[in-house]
Order: sequence, then structure tokens, then C-alpha cells
Amino acid sequence: MKLSSKNCGAPRLDRFLVPAARMGTVWVAFCISQGLSPPAFAKPPVIKPSASLQSKAVFVNTSASFTVTASGEGPLSYQWRLDGLDLAGETNQTLTISAAQPGDEGDYTVAVSNRDGAVVSEPARLWVVPPSTDFIKAEFTNEEGRLPYFYILPEGYDPARSYPLVCLFHGSPGDEATFPGMAATYAWMLVFASYRQQAADPAILVWPSRRAGDNSWTGQYLQQVSGLLDKLMTDPKRKLNVDTNRVYVGGGSEGVHPAWDIVGMRPAFFAAAVFAAGWQGSTSAASIKDVPLWAWCAEDDGQLANTQSLVRALRLAGGDPVYTQYNTGGHIGGIGMGWSTPAIVDWLLAQRLGMPSTAEPLLSITSPTSEGSLTTGALSLNLSGSAEALGQSVSEVRWENTASNKQGLAHGTNVWTATGIPLLADKTNVVIVTATTTSWAPAFGGSTTFTDTLTVVCSPMRATLTWQAPEALLNWSGGAPPYSVQRAADLVAEDWTDILIDAVPPVTLQLGGKAGFYRVVGH
Repeated sequence: MKLSSKNCGAPRLDRFLVPAARMGTVWVAFCISQGLSPPAFAKPPVIKPSASLQSKAVFVNTSASFTVTASGEGPLSYQWRLDGLDLAGETNQTLTISAAQPGDEGDYTVAVSNRDGAVVSEPARLWVVPPSTDFIKAEFTNEEGRLPYFYILPEGYDPARSYPLVCLFHGSPGDEATFPGMAATYAWMLVFASYRQQAADPAILVWPSRRAGDNSWTGQYLQQVSGLLDKLMTDPKRKLNVDTNRVYVGGGSEGVHPAWDIVGMRPAFFAAAVFAAGWQGSTSAASIKDVPLWAWCAEDDGQLANTQSLVRALRLAGGDPVYTQYNTGGHIGGIGMGWSTPAIVDWLLAQRLGMPSTAEPLLSITSPTSEGSLTTGALSLNLSGSAEALGQSVSEVRWENTASNKQGLAHGTNVWTATGIPLLADKTNVVIVTATTTSWAPAFGGSTTFTDTLTVVCSPMRATLTWQAPEALLNWSGGAPPYSVQRAADLVAEDWTDILIDAVPPVTLQLGGKAGFYRVVGH
């Protein structure tokens, strides 16, 4: 068989013969050796996203498995890896762990190869969590009554060391009698207490519950939970050494609205929050907009509209919640997928009270200001900034002015610009810039959006020029400093020159008998 270099653009080769079955391999090897792209007929395997190969949580001593679904010209070979290291003997399509131990926790990938190449799967985290019997049940009592709660301390808890505290509201049905059973069923409820997580960033995990027979989170319960958190930090009999800059709150399903409201009660208390498929509480979005927040829900979840509504309310109020929406997963699957996503867990624990978020995914408006507000006399706006998502691709960046309902697509992704954004005069314009990236759940699909918001006070400048012989008084309002006063002798030529910078109104102009035109230029 005669081979030609035309297929890969290399210099012409001498004639040589190879068996037809090996032609693809030889040709790929040649192109690689020449620093060229493999030929078009090279077909390495393709991995199909599957629910059997994405992040999950299991209880210690229970079984766990991952299965890869791949296609391509056979034979296909498999090599499983844990945290990037090959697992000896694990070369089947399915990896099975009969009784998961702390050492089995980590990020699993599989390399699938054939004669044309190899492809490596996206990492899937296996969380190995302690049994729900490790929960310690306790009670808090105040004038509002009795509040049952459950908590887990880090292994080897050291009273001399401060720890973050994660307070999570469970959904419904659930009370002090049924909640431990819920936790025993859904291992993802305990990912913050997983062995690897506690070794890397140990935290105190607290689950408030309801008295037996109660099925709703009331205002009374919220007052009690607030009192419980204070007591855990101050009561000498049961004082826990809590890092007060790292107190987090979250909830799933019917547990979202109490988490929302307790943030509204104490927005300066919580460093960040996470909401899984639920509805907002009675507190206004404006009262909690400055608390970093990540929410998620699946499209086939009955709470989708409610979850979208709370995210939208926060963004309209000037907040910048991260939002993941899966294409599928249902109520339980979608909630569990979010809790099992390392990016969400890491993001939450990276937040610090009173400090701007620096954890990705992160979109930043950097020009014309990196502050959250801007006053201008202009009727349009140019923005630029950056968007990063933990090394994942950013598919697009869009802008929206909620005052005018105008929207548009920015140029670029990781580095982006948005030009000519129209502003409404004499209005407060809220401009939301939104980037889109992965959902971190290949089998469920979907996407994650993250934002930065700029509040623009559009205050057009209005100037008056009053003759006060032999001078003139120039006065103005609107716009934003610094102001410059400029003069031109001819409007057609537009030969404007600065006659005064850092001007403060009113300004007396010495005319000197010369005719001219004057204007004020603001920020």
C-alpha cells in the first residue's frame, strides 16, 4: 500500500508498505513525530456522559461504583485513576469498591484508549461520609421553646483551634424523629463531614430540626436557630470555637426559605449561603443581596420556577448569586448533585465575612470602575472585565440593563468588552453582566451562570451661562466629577481646549471681549 504525506501536510514520504489494520496507528505516530495533527481517519474513543460516572457520596463501609460508557473502534482499553494516579489492576469498564473507606475518597477519572489514541474522563468525586449515627442530638431551649438539633464535630476536635460552622436546614417532611433517617438515606447531606473534607478543612456541621410532629419552619423556629448559633459560640458549658468570619448557612427544598430569612435577619453574620431547589422567604432580596450565594435546581424539578425567581430577585436587587441549572435530575437528584459538586463546596468554604468573593466562578467588571456603582452624565456605557470558572470554558458573556430591558452579547469570554450599552437619563440603571459555564455534572447537563452588577446613576449634565458684565457665570448640575471647563472659538472646528480642570460650580469666566463657546465635561 502506498502512503502519501498529503493526509497530514508533512513532507512527502518514501513508499513503504504496512498492513491495512495498522495503517491508522503508523500514520498517527508519524504525524505526532512531525509535530502535526493526526490525520482525519484517526478515531480515538469518545466518552459519553453518564449518571454512573459523576460525583456522588456514599457512607463508609458501603459499596460504590463508577462505570464509563465509551464508543470507538475497538478494542477499547481502560485505566482507572484516583487523584491522577493509576489504580493497579483497575482496567475494566466498571470500577467497584465493595466497602468504601476514607482512603477511597477522592477524584476518579478513567483513561479509555484504542489504537488511535486515548481520552480521559472528567473527574468524578467520591465522597465517603461517616454514618448518620455519628450525629450528636442536642436541644436548645429559650423563651420561644425547645429546639432539637444535630451536630457533628471534626474528628480530633481541638478546642484551641477555631473552625468554620455550616448550618443547614433540612426539607420536608422532617423533624427530630425523622431527620436522622433522611440523613441515613441521602449520603450527600453529609458531604461537609466527609473524611477527606474534614481532613482538608475541618468544620462544625449543625442541622437544626423541628419538634416531633411539626412540619414547617416558622418565625419562632428562626428565632430559636439564631439563638442556638449564638449559644454555640458563647455558652461556657457548650462553647464551640467557631471562626466568626466563616459561618455559613444553607438549605434544600423546604429548607431554602428559612435559610433565606435567617440571612435576612442577620446579613452581617453569615459569610455565604447555598440554596438547593426551593423558594425565597419573606425577607426582601435587597436585605441579603450582599451575602455571596450559590443556588441550583434541575429543569425537571417542580421548584424550578421558585428557584429561578429567587435568583432573579437577588440579581435585580444588585446581588451576584451563582446559579446552576441542570437539564435533568429531578428534585432529589438535582439537590444531591449540587451538594456533591466539589466546586460548590469549595466555593462556599472559601468565602469570608465582609470580604469580596475571590473564589471562582467569578466575573469582574474592571472598567470604567471596579466599584459597584457609577455616576455619569453619558447616555451610553462601555464596560470591560474578566470571567473565570476554575479552568472550565466560558461559553458567552451577556449584559442586561434592567432599567430599559435592553440586552446584548459582549465580545470575548474570559476577557470581555461590552460597548454602547444604552442608559436611561435621570434613572438608576442596574447593569448585570452574566457569564455562562459548565454545570460540573456532565450526565445532567445544564449550565452555571455567574454575574457582576454595576449600578449606574445616569445624571445628565445641565449647564447655564449668565452674563454678569464684564464677566459670565457658568453653573451646572448632574454628571460626576472631576469636571473640566473647555472653550472653543468655533463650533464647527470643535477646537475645544481646557481652560480649567477639577472645576467646582459655579465658575466665573473672564471673557476678555472675545466671543467663544464654553462647555463642561464631567466623568
